[in-house]
Amino acid sequence: MSAMRSPSGLVLIALLCMSALGCAEKAEMAAPPPPEVIVEQPTAKEVTDYVEFTGTTQAVESVDIRARVRGFLEKQNFQPGAKVKAGDVLFLIDPREYTARRDQAASTVEQNEAQRRLAQVKMDKAKNLLASGSVAELKFLEEEAQRDVEKAQVDRARSDLAKAKLDLEFTEVKTPISGKVGVNEVDVGNLVGANENTLLTHVVNDDSIYVYFNVPERDVLTLKRMYGVPDQDRSERDSALAFMSLADETDFPHEGKIDYVDPRVDPGTGTVRVRAVFPNPKGLLSPGLFARVRVPIAERKALLIPEIAVCIDQRGEYALVVGKEDVVEYKPVKTGQLVDRMRVIDTGLNPQDWVVVQGVQKARPGSKVMPIKEGAQRAAKPGVQAMPSSPK
Repeated sequence: MSAMRSPSGLVLIALLCMSALGCAEKAEMAAPPPPEVIVEQPTAKEVTDYVEFTGTTQAVESVDIRARVRGFLEKQNFQPGAKVKAGDVLFLIDPREYTARRDQAASTVEQNEAQRRLAQVKMDKAKNLLASGSVAELKFLEEEAQRDVEKAQVDRARSDLAKAKLDLEFTEVKTPISGKVGVNEVDVGNLVGANENTLLTHVVNDDSIYVYFNVPERDVLTLKRMYGVPDQDRSERDSALAFMSLADETDFPHEGKIDYVDPRVDPGTGTVRVRAVFPNPKGLLSPGLFARVRVPIAERKALLIPEIAVCIDQRGEYALVVGKEDVVEYKPVKTGQLVDRMRVIDTGLNPQDWVVVQGVQKARPGSKVMPIKEGAQRAAKPGVQAMPSSPK
């Protein structure tokens, strides 16, 4: 106790206090600066509003190829999956039986035609004799009736010949449309058409593809007011555009036209069936695919910010804006569609706002930051690639 009260002890205490005060001052001086964030103002540009629907693809043309006559399958003239043209012979059914029937029918026609000519000669002779009074009228009527019977036999024989020719023609199984042929359902050598028209294969025209989708009544009315109702008298350029996205696509790269709107509204669902047609030059599109369809409905000027600048919490979507004295502000926003990685902002921001587009995780509402305008950052650090902004 006496040592602590000595002059040397008092000096030691004073030095310790001064040291502590110096450390406190140094701690205050070492406070970190506000975090740097990249900011930019919203981009104003013309955008197109869309409505989106889901649908399925269907073939523009599709046909089942079936055997139309009975017989043994003799030949197959295609490889499954190949392109075929309308009129190509895909299968050959043994034609020998039908060739014989055609020849027999042709002979019957000749025979009946000869009998008809003979009956005509007899009738003409009876007519002349009737005029001279050498024969009774009854005889003339009998010869005339016989001539009519022979004429009917000729007509029947010609009909049988036409059918025989048609059956012979059906031994060549042709495709009525151009497109891609499927797999053969029956192998060569099998009997087809015995009890039914045997399915042999199918052909799908995939030069273009249909997409059918259901549109709510309200959106249908919007489309009709904008584009009218598709019909044959309207030029193609006046039809409503449609853009399609497949299951593995994030954008809508396929462009087509709406060519049909069902005239009836389904009372159960309150929707209308709509069809769009899309060209398919590369054969990517096939019937039965799931598809998303986007249809433009309006053009307007809007504000856009990078998608990464849009945040979300329990209250909804928001953006962080650097305001007066570089203090971060929380602004709720209502967003629209995505355009080239930029998000449309319908409400919540002004063109003069400086929105935090990089460093969002370092910014806190109510705290100070050091804002760096995106263009200034690129000029200061030419070797650093900042997030590209939309062209103004």
